[in-house]
Amino acid sequence: MKTILALLFFFAIMIIGAQSALAQIIDIPNPLGPEGLTIPGLVAKIATWLLEIGSVIAVIVILWAALVFMTSGGNKERVTQARQTLWYAIIGLIVLLLASGVAELIKNFLTGNYN
Repeated sequence: MKTILALLFFFAIMIIGAQSALAQIIDIPNPLGPEGLTIPGLVAKIATWLLEIGSVIAVIVILWAALVFMTSGGNKERVTQARQTLWYAIIGLIVLLLASGVAELIKNFLTGNYN
C-alpha cells in the first residue's frame, strides 16, 4: 500500500513538473542579429565578416613582409621573397574589396534596389 501511494505521489509530482515545464517559453536570440533574418541581410553580414577577417590577415601578412624585408640584410632571395609576399598581400586585399563590392551588388539585386 505504501509503494502504491509513493508511486502515485511520484507521478503526481512528475505531472505537475511537466506542466510547469511546458508553460515556459525559451527564446533563443539570433546570433546574426536582425540582418540575418533575410537572404540579402545574410549575404551582407557574411561579406562584412569576411572583409573584416581578411583585412586583418592582410595587414598581418604586410607586416610580416616588412619584417622579412628589414631583416634580409641584403640577401637577394629574402628581398625577393618579401616583395612577393607584399604583392600577394596587396592583391589579396584588392580581391577582398572587389568581393565585398560584388556581395553588395548581389544584396542590392536581391532586395530590388537598382540605384
